[in-house]
Amino acid sequence: MIGVVASAAQHRVIREFFNLFKTPWEFCSLGASYEVLICADSQVAFNPAQLVVVYGARPGAFDAQNDLEAISLSKGANLSFKGNRIPLYGDFVSLSGPGKPVLQTENGETVGLEFGPAERKCVRLGFDLFSEVKQLLRRGQPAAHARIPTLDLQIALLRDLIVERSIPLVEIPPVPPGYKFIVCLTHDVDHLGIKNHRCDHTVFGFLFRAIFGSLAGFCKGRRSFQQLAANWKAAISLPLVHLGLASDFWKTIGRYREIEGVLPSTFFVIPQQDNPGHGSDGPAPSRRAARYAVDQLRDEIKA
Repeated sequence: MIGVVASAAQHRVIREFFNLFKTPWEFCSLGASYEVLICADSQVAFNPAQLVVVYGARPGAFDAQNDLEAISLSKGANLSFKGNRIPLYGDFVSLSGPGKPVLQTENGETVGLEFGPAERKCVRLGFDLFSEVKQLLRRGQPAAHARIPTLDLQIALLRDLIVERSIPLVEIPPVPPGYKFIVCLTHDVDHLGIKNHRCDHTVFGFLFRAIFGSLAGFCKGRRSFQQLAANWKAAISLPLVHLGLASDFWKTIGRYREIEGVLPSTFFVIPQQDNPGHGSDGPAPSRRAARYAVDQLRDEIKA
């Protein structure tokens, strides 16, 4: 079991972190014993854990008690971990003192030290893990780091600190046993049916693409004659759909469920009808609003 010592302000992001690092854990309780104790922001609780991992970008009482020195405070760096680069976006400190370096930046600065007897190892890391996690979950990464799975690598770093010290770790992997990846079937429900739209930009866009876009695609060899005919048929039948004399060709949820069979899938719906929401600059344009109500899905999507 992992015990976590952290301020109440960090509890929410810590819960999110352990939704990804699926292993037994809890916030440290008085009198409880743990195999691993994780201390955030240099806070340390007394506990006879086999491994104590202390994160923090500021010197604290733990450093003074163990003759550790924070050499310099910097912001932003790249950690070097088993041939991988782990970007740091917040503050970090270089460390010196007794013990073995276990983590360095690409510039050779030591940001991780291990010390203590075999029965109680301590690892001091000079950055705030959960502040980094908060940055990744809320703001993401710059495009230059888009190919780096930073959060996964932070989990891998912590996992290695535990298992390399022969401490058993129970973890639920994110993939089924014997497989390298997992596939999730999802659908974004932007439109429930074309009958919900009258003379709006959605209908005009559909007619333009179905008639002229399909014709252009056919002439360029990108669409077959059958595809051209199907799209023109849909455009011609639009008045009949509104009169209830033809089926709504945009109501496809039942067809998805038929194709998927016993495979469960997730449908992401827009919860409010005619509510365009807000963007970073204020209210979004009214044309962004969904024209369907969630109630219309009851007969088509079953829990």
